[in-house]
Amino acid sequence: MGSGSWVLIAVIAIVLIIFSLLRRRTGAAKYPEVVQALLFDIKLNQALAQHFLEIVKPRRFENVNWKMNKDKIGFLGESLKEMLREVFAKVEEYNNQIKADQKAKSDNYKTIDLTRFKELLEQCRKELEDWMVEKTGNKELPPKYPTLMGTLFGER
Repeated sequence: MGSGSWVLIAVIAIVLIIFSLLRRRTGAAKYPEVVQALLFDIKLNQALAQHFLEIVKPRRFENVNWKMNKDKIGFLGESLKEMLREVFAKVEEYNNQIKADQKAKSDNYKTIDLTRFKELLEQCRKELEDWMVEKTGNKELPPKYPTLMGTLFGER
């Protein structure tokens, strides 16, 4: 191998190292995405709670985004974090009851009192949307369109 080959290999190695370091950066840039994911669960649960008694086949409440992001909410205020924990604890409780009632082929799930749950959902939605407006200027993130650099090197 000639010296030109070694230089090319070194340049490629340096580019790969820089690329991997840039891709691993997280932090404040990811906060709006975490809030947006939690808002998705909150809004879906609000709609389900609103029409809970009208639904013929019970549907469990959504908590996928919470499970993925519950360890990433340290940047939010304490009261909001506590409200989110309470909301999703209730989601877990209600989902367990719905699951047990489905297994027993019972409709006891219709006796669930969702009054406090609806209030918490509304408060969480409002505070999360307020956070988004304060930090990004919008209640929702703009849609992402792939860029040339993003396609080649991945979005940061």
